[in-house]
Amino acid sequence: MPRPKAAADLHVLIASQDAHDFGKRPEDVLRENRMWEGWAKMHSSIQLGHDKVLQLPAPKAADPDVVGFAMPLPFLEYALRNERKFPPPKEEDQYREMFKLLHHTLKKGLFRRSYTLSIIYNHINRNWRDSAGWQRAFIKAGGPEELIEFWSNPEPGVGKRVLGDRYWVLAIFGRMIGTSDESREYLLNHRIDDIIVEGTKDEDPNVQQCALCALKALVQHPEGRSAISYEKLIDCLTNLPKHDLEPMSPMSPTSPKKRMN
Repeated sequence: MPRPKAAADLHVLIASQDAHDFGKRPEDVLRENRMWEGWAKMHSSIQLGHDKVLQLPAPKAADPDVVGFAMPLPFLEYALRNERKFPPPKEEDQYREMFKLLHHTLKKGLFRRSYTLSIIYNHINRNWRDSAGWQRAFIKAGGPEELIEFWSNPEPGVGKRVLGDRYWVLAIFGRMIGTSDESREYLLNHRIDDIIVEGTKDEDPNVQQCALCALKALVQHPEGRSAISYEKLIDCLTNLPKHDLEPMSPMSPTSPKKRMN
């Protein structure tokens, strides 16, 4: 009678055919297999059954100090992974929300401008699935043009702990440039790179650091490097005043300290 095979003999590793291709990330493999991509942060492999395991490629962690606002967007929340039960927002709903924020909430001054801008940022930074739709809605509603005006005419500051208009303008532009090819092309056509360069010389140290994160995101892409000449880049970096600042995470601009909006 043949000896039963040990459990180790039955353990078979399987993976996506393209799992080891250049640029393939563990979350991409999970999406291909219709699994929640957030597990990429917790597991290097997923048990599929008694003798099958989905082996994930090694993650390539992005350094926020290097890529700035080009950090990957957050995963979709685990509770919302069932799209039949929690469908993604529709384009018309995203446009309606952005239009309301830009042309009603801001124009009527229902809230402090910087607070409303932080809401817009949070929509754009929400997750990888919905961000592109929020960015398209923001552009369609005339958001970049409004932000350019806010940059030129910011509201007076309310205190040292308040992140002002210019900070949030750069945070929104930086996140769009770092995460969407479509948004990056649109913003560069409107010379947003000049605002980023100007921001590195702002008197507010928070604005300077935010501009630096946006600049790092911009130069991660060929079109960004074409827009920012080497001389201009060196000028931005060498003329940054030295402040005693905690490092800022571009994934959550308010994370270093609990600042008010």
